[in-house]
Amino acid sequence: MFHCRSCEAALSGVLLRLDDPAALTYSELVHLVPVGRYWPVAENHLPTSFAGVPVDFTGWYAVRPDALIGVGNHPDRARWVGCCGPSGTGGPNRVCRCGRAVGTERSDCMWPIVVYLDPQAIRLVEPTVEAGAALNPPA
Repeated sequence: MFHCRSCEAALSGVLLRLDDPAALTYSELVHLVPVGRYWPVAENHLPTSFAGVPVDFTGWYAVRPDALIGVGNHPDRARWVGCCGPSGTGGPNRVCRCGRAVGTERSDCMWPIVVYLDPQAIRLVEPTVEAGAALNPPA
């Protein structure tokens, strides 16, 4: 699960790490990451610039927007530029309930749907499993 570095609020439920990039879906307007998973963004993931604006989420964490809890929209509308949803080129556009910008949603019609969580703003808390227990991602 992910927590805000400023207030320690939980930003997601339990998510399991996805290490196989073949499990990602790169279709437009389809969720990039499978349900119950997060993906540490690798180098050369999607274009590194758009309309002259550098966009590089290497080292960030990709999650589905519906995996987030207590995360709202940034009030600055300039961060939500896009025709069918945010393009992700206006800067971080998702905020924790404490007001800290924690990630960038990209759900415009030319991209897969995803939120990239900023490792400088969030903290990854790995799930723990007690002996004999199974850890299953949410359905």
